[in-house]
Amino acid sequence: MSRSGLGEMKRVIAVVDPGAESQPAVERMKALAKTMDFEVILAACDYTQYLVEGYYFSESELPALRAEYLAERKEMLESLAGPLRDAGLSVETEAIWSHPRYAAIVDLVESYQPDLVIQHVHRHAALSRILLTNDDWQIARHCPAPLLMVKEKPWKAAPVILAAVDPLHARAKPSGLDHKILAEGRLLEEKLGGQLYAVHAYGQVPLSGVYPADAEQRHREAFDELADEFDLPISQRKMVDEAPEYALQKLEAELQADLVIVGAISRSLIKDIFIGSTTEKVLDFLDCDVLLLRPDQ
Repeated sequence: MSRSGLGEMKRVIAVVDPGAESQPAVERMKALAKTMDFEVILAACDYTQYLVEGYYFSESELPALRAEYLAERKEMLESLAGPLRDAGLSVETEAIWSHPRYAAIVDLVESYQPDLVIQHVHRHAALSRILLTNDDWQIARHCPAPLLMVKEKPWKAAPVILAAVDPLHARAKPSGLDHKILAEGRLLEEKLGGQLYAVHAYGQVPLSGVYPADAEQRHREAFDELADEFDLPISQRKMVDEAPEYALQKLEAELQADLVIVGAISRSLIKDIFIGSTTEKVLDFLDCDVLLLRPDQ
């Protein structure tokens, strides 16, 4: 699936929450549209248990009732689209009956081939995460496009961006992904007038109980070599001897970060359940937005 870089986006899907009073995904899309020119698809992927076959209504009534339900969702999307069109944006709307919801979003991505998907996310109970039942985590696992997972905190006028890299690939990250993370971070820094920091969290449990004497030096050399390729000043390089989720949480507070860019790495279902994913932990630990990038295919 070939797409433009985020600095040259042509099409963006913003996922709308039909039952919410505020729409952080739409607000974040508007912030990006101030300095970028792209088409917008406002999507509501929704269903209600009341209109599931055999629940409250007869089978013959369901098609018309679902159509009416989706027409209301479409009207809501059009009410959001109106001011965006008045502001000069090209906007389409899609109201889709879907359960599970994430599957429809993935289908939309395959159909529209967007350069970015924006999804508002909430923290979830630990049990829900372990059983992989919530849509947010399923979208993170299955969405083939870059995915901006938006929290409640708005961006500053000049957003602070953290690019989380792993130059020694201790966590099995594909080598090209670090370059992609930093390249996209640099493009967003330039487009948004923000500031980019490269972050390397290398903490790991030593088998012997003691780190090798040269461990920090090896990580520093690899990190600096990578950062040098992007001409990042020393002051914008942060290396922390800690697990990624804790290091990023600490740096988020220290630097007042608005956005963290991380790599989305596919792992087996067994590891997702019993070990947990760094990506999943990062999503829950941080208050700022998280941009998930996948390796180029």
